[in-house]
Amino acid sequence: MAKDLTCQETIDMQTLEDRHKELEKAWNDLLKEKREFEARIHTLEQQEKQFELKWDLLIQETQKLADDKKQFELKKKFYAQVHANLVEEPIYESDNIVHGEMFFSGVSNKKDLKKRYKDLIKIYHPDGQAGDTATVAEINREYEDLKTQLS
Repeated sequence: MAKDLTCQETIDMQTLEDRHKELEKAWNDLLKEKREFEARIHTLEQQEKQFELKWDLLIQETQKLADDKKQFELKKKFYAQVHANLVEEPIYESDNIVHGEMFFSGVSNKKDLKKRYKDLIKIYHPDGQAGDTATVAEINREYEDLKTQLS
């Protein structure tokens, strides 16, 4: 009977070892699955961060585009007024000088002032078609006044 217990114990030990191997394999499979899951989470988090950055950039660019459109509309309106005044009825004082204040309306910073000044000089330069020395002098005077005010 002692021999029978030993065989039974051997079978039980073998069964326990087999069960241990199965559990160990299941554990390793679960660990592998957990690592894959964590890697997918990490990838999704990175994609979400990229999406957020792209979204913020898109919002900034859209705002910049809206600002550019607004500036374009202001310039378009200004040049339409300038053209209307040149073609139809220019606003002249008694000494035939166009008022400089009209040309710099809506300018709020030095960069815009300088750009507007250059554009006006291109239009009113004495060598040009609409050139007028007195108007250029008035533009220069107003430009200098505004330049010191915006400093």
